Amino acid sequence: MRSIGVSNFPLAQLEEIIGATGVVPMIHQLELHPYFQQRELRAFHQSNGILTQAWGPLGQGRSDLLENPVITAIAKEHDATPAQVVLAWHLGRDIVAIPKSVTPSRIVENLAAVEPRLTDVELERIDALDRADGRAGRDPADSGH
Repeated sequence: MRSIGVSNFPLAQLEEIIGATGVVPMIHQLELHPYFQQRELRAFHQSNGILTQAWGPLGQGRSDLLENPVITAIAKEHDATPAQVVLAWHLGRDIVAIPKSVTPSRIVENLAAVEPRLTDVELERIDALDRADGRAGRDPADSGH
């Protein structure tokens, strides 16, 4: 095996798999969006050469993210949609983001997210949206017991 990818590993498990096998995953897919930025994991990824891939990059269907005044204001400044701005934030932070859609018009809209070039100030404004209660999905570290 030349490379592996993992999904939803908490930091301790990621460190454990690397320590036990000596293999550093090439990519780690995890819930990540402006309301839940996983900064500690992203820093670990960066220092270990691991690509970060977001699942639920648009907030897992959270309409409140796409209606956030910071996101909508930046969208207006760029003549873009809020979804395009959120995807542009991912790109600006070197996060692989593949939003799910089966609607042709949304797929075209998502692909156009490469067009808005967010400034450092705009990226920082979106960075400030990170919240302790931002997780939309289930915590993978919670075994459910």
